[in-house]
Amino acid sequence: MVVESNCEIPESLLYYIEGKNTVWAKQESADVILVGITDVAQTMAGKIVKVRIKKKGTKVERGKPIATMESGKWAGPVPAPVTGEIIDVNAEAEKNPVIINRDPYGQGWLVRMKVEKPEELKMLHTGDQAVQKMKEIIASEKLSCKRL
Repeated sequence: MVVESNCEIPESLLYYIEGKNTVWAKQESADVILVGITDVAQTMAGKIVKVRIKKKGTKVERGKPIATMESGKWAGPVPAPVTGEIIDVNAEAEKNPVIINRDPYGQGWLVRMKVEKPEELKMLHTGDQAVQKMKEIIASEKLSCKRL
């Protein structure tokens, strides 16, 4: 785990990084991933007050929304890191969105997806490359991560 400016960046995860959108994916099996937003993303959003997650069974293209979130200072989509089908949703995160702020890599996960195009997993950032990209965002936004 790398910690930069109080922001946690687990090197074991896969990252979808497009502009300031940062989503993590954890491979649970060859074709199943767990997905959530990063510590950087939850800090930039501020206290998350509402989350709408797409329903189980929904097919989503890479980069298209798996969920939408609202906070006091931001509202927007959470992009899918790969193309696939949502096979499980975190109902607890919808009921109590602040857990996404408190534990973005644990209880604050959003969806479990069945990967449709495994080659897209290779397009995600990993290890040192992911850490470097995240450090660039932290520096450009002058962030110091906070957990609520």
